[in-house]
Amino acid sequence: MSNTDNELADAIRWETAEDERHSARTDDGWNVALYRYRPNGPALGMPVILGHGLAGSRYIFDVHEDYSMARALAARGLDVWLVDLRGANDSWPDDGPSRSRQWTFDDFVFRDLPAVTEYVADATGRETVHWVGTEMSGIALYAAVISQSAPRITAGGTMGAPASTPPEAEVPGVTTPFPQRSGARYEFAMVADVGPQLARDRSEVLDTSFLTTNTDWVVTARYFAHGVGDEATRLVDQFRDWMEHATMRSLGHSVVWSDRLAEFDIPVLVIAVGHDDLVAGLTAPTNTFPLVADWLLAHD
Repeated sequence: MSNTDNELADAIRWETAEDERHSARTDDGWNVALYRYRPNGPALGMPVILGHGLAGSRYIFDVHEDYSMARALAARGLDVWLVDLRGANDSWPDDGPSRSRQWTFDDFVFRDLPAVTEYVADATGRETVHWVGTEMSGIALYAAVISQSAPRITAGGTMGAPASTPPEAEVPGVTTPFPQRSGARYEFAMVADVGPQLARDRSEVLDTSFLTTNTDWVVTARYFAHGVGDEATRLVDQFRDWMEHATMRSLGHSVVWSDRLAEFDIPVLVIAVGHDDLVAGLTAPTNTFPLVADWLLAHD
């Protein structure tokens, strides 16, 4: 193995630093994994749940000690919980992962968010919780509040989470030919083979996810090595439907959340510029993390 190969192998070696692991049971029998970062000192504010994006995972919030939103918020006294939504890492029914299982955005809104928010509220002895979601999990916050499916959430934040995405936008797997569809999955996890190398080379190919000028390449390499998983075809196809019709709606189109945004009635911090580097980029510790922490603590 060459020196450069050794450098890359050493760089991507990583484990998240949660204090505890938990699991919330959904009403359809899925076990949704939770990762708790206890606050430094007495807990301040409401417990906060951090949710990931499409084909993502909790790693986006703790993939490098210097660029970890989870650690930064816990250092400010917040009780932080990361979630892997269904289909990510250990979040599966009792019989474990299966390539044939499907899930949709509706499952997040009507099953995962209710189960997770109830669990965290009960575990912390609090009546309410805060939800901060990047990309897909931010969109799920809009839908859950409008549908009143997760009433424990009384404030939240979203990052790079548009209520509707125009057809000309570029979304990997949705508007691009790669990753390819294979049975019941879009194979996003294939980036683990090439992504770390592209990150080390600071390839501009990755700019739509991690802007190279605003990201330590080690962050990008680690996230592609550990944080990206295959996604259900029904979920990706649902996102494609939204983009084609400039809407955000439930699977059967009975609920059009994008037509009901006026019903979103909780305080929310919306950060609209950037993608993954917004959460784990070079400027995140000085820009994003303090902004989110201050806002959450002000909306106790």
